[in-house]
Amino acid sequence: MRLSRSSCLLLIGLVLWTVILASFAIVRHDRLNSSAYDLAIQSQVIWNTFQGRPFASSLEVDNYLGDHVQPILILLSPLYFLWADVRILLIAQAVALGLGAIPVYRLAQRELASPSLALTIAAAYLLYPTIGFINRFDFHLIAFVIPLLLFALNAVEMSRYGWASGLIVLALLCKEEIGLTVAALGLYMALLKKRRRLGALWIVGGLTWSLLCWFVIIPYFRGGISDTAFRYDWLGADTPTVVHTLLTRPGYVLGHQLSDPLRQQFLLRLLLPVGYLSLLAPATLLIGLPCLGYNLLSSVPSQSSIYFHYMAPFIPFAFAAAIKGVARIQSWLEKYISHQMTRLLLVFWLVGGTVAAWLLDNPFSRSIDEPYYPVYALERHPDQAAFADAQDLVPPQASLATTMAYAPHFSLRPELDLFYHKGRLEEQVYDFSQADFLLLNLTDLRWWVNPRLYYDMVETAIGRDGYEAVYFRDDVALLARSVSPQSETGAVLQRAIELAEAGGKYAPTGQATIDWIVGRWLYPTLPPSAQPLEARFGGGPVLLGYEHQPALVALPGGGLCVTLYWQTEATMDSSYNVFVHLVGESGYVFAQRDNVPVLGFHPTSDWQSGQVIGDLHCFQVPASLSAGRYGLATGLYDPNSGERLALESVVEEPSPGAVLLTRLTVEPKE
Repeated sequence: MRLSRSSCLLLIGLVLWTVILASFAIVRHDRLNSSAYDLAIQSQVIWNTFQGRPFASSLEVDNYLGDHVQPILILLSPLYFLWADVRILLIAQAVALGLGAIPVYRLAQRELASPSLALTIAAAYLLYPTIGFINRFDFHLIAFVIPLLLFALNAVEMSRYGWASGLIVLALLCKEEIGLTVAALGLYMALLKKRRRLGALWIVGGLTWSLLCWFVIIPYFRGGISDTAFRYDWLGADTPTVVHTLLTRPGYVLGHQLSDPLRQQFLLRLLLPVGYLSLLAPATLLIGLPCLGYNLLSSVPSQSSIYFHYMAPFIPFAFAAAIKGVARIQSWLEKYISHQMTRLLLVFWLVGGTVAAWLLDNPFSRSIDEPYYPVYALERHPDQAAFADAQDLVPPQASLATTMAYAPHFSLRPELDLFYHKGRLEEQVYDFSQADFLLLNLTDLRWWVNPRLYYDMVETAIGRDGYEAVYFRDDVALLARSVSPQSETGAVLQRAIELAEAGGKYAPTGQATIDWIVGRWLYPTLPPSAQPLEARFGGGPVLLGYEHQPALVALPGGGLCVTLYWQTEATMDSSYNVFVHLVGESGYVFAQRDNVPVLGFHPTSDWQSGQVIGDLHCFQVPASLSAGRYGLATGLYDPNSGERLALESVVEEPSPGAVLLTRLTVEPKE
């Protein structure tokens, strides 16, 4: 079959634009701007499914069905047979988004009988900013609902209801909430298309699917209600209360939504690319009302925006309604002006809407940050080469905890976690995944990383959990467990300490998080791993014992960490700093670390009588230090006067107010 000129132009434009979208997504990923949420999560689940571990996940839930119900990923998993690389998902998403132009063109051609107008509307679809933003924001399975619903609408217009139903089923598999959109489409079919049985089937099927997902599948695999429900807790504490609020207080709900400037801007931007012509076909546009409704009602700003994937189920009906709106305007204008002039005016109107939308929101360059979830574009980062080197050092089957930016590059492995997880700070800080390797960037604090917590977590990983740095360059650090002391470890510690002192330690931190951190360092008694040593200081504090890392020898330039275990017999009014010194035989201090106890989170004035408090202090051993025996000493002092607390027990004092903990060996570098 020979294609028409407009069809050839459509295919050429579709292919070119798909290549542009895919290339942009890949370059963005290669420049370390993709993120764990959601590229790494969805990639790992698809990979695990391909490997025979259906829906297995390690980043957020053990089974992905406890987060979202998206069986469509089973159909996508063979992509990893073609190319075992996360970038194939980015290509697949770009192809799916591009393919949506075909049913848009067919719907417009059938409705308008104008190749030029149909081609213009198809181009408006491809250039629709939200399509570009969906492509930019990593990878989301819900993106596939756009071409599926558009092809389903095209099948409906051609009276191919079997094909339409099959496409509807595939659309349902894209995400749990799609059932609401399918139910609305079923209502449209029953009332306007007079296909009552088919409409009823879609209504019942759609609602059954969504309710089954929300109230059976997700709670079963999650062990409780989905965290998505908390986005609507401003409407009520549970589902019945939310429904009651929506039904009995519509004025309150509308007032809350429409008074928000962000939502106002969102509504204005949503239909601007089609010149608001969708509003002329309200019956078709209303099929997208469920999607618009649950996104507007969410307390998460990202859902009420055009910059994310949340509005994907709305897009097909926005364009189907726009096509009908163009038809109505065309019919009206042709009463007064020529057919050719009418088409020309409509083309200019649509082009003008698209241009205006791009001037406001260019998906390739617009900055997306607070109050939205941060999404980065093509920014370059100086650590790319260092990351590539470190990446090669991580064995394929090793478990790994890493950062938001690095996680997508390691998503094709069964055990992957985030070292710093903002969504679980109160659960996770100092209880991060004890993976075989930690791959970190000390200066990449994107995605709302709290530097105070982050640098203390690095110190804890080394000082408490025994990680050693096997690679460090350009602030990219690869830490491994169960390895001998490494000289690079000290450089990592020193860099983390410098960054914290340069301002990181002043980052605002919620009290609930601080309380949790402190709780992780409280013990009922002295831990069995500690070396007992009772040293009493004037004013109440007692040093019960200590342990240090590395346990046997240290290296020049390496790291040295000491965990002190304190107890007080009386509440103290003053806040004292703790010092830890590395001293020579003569008492000369070669290295030191001074800090408020418990990494700055638990001053002595907050200590409760009887508590056993773990207190970690780390520093770098000087690279020029000669091999030999050195002492570790500690004590407390008033930071305002510099005066040390006196020792009241008989212990070895390398200097007044300093108790000698132990002597250790510093070995020469190999």
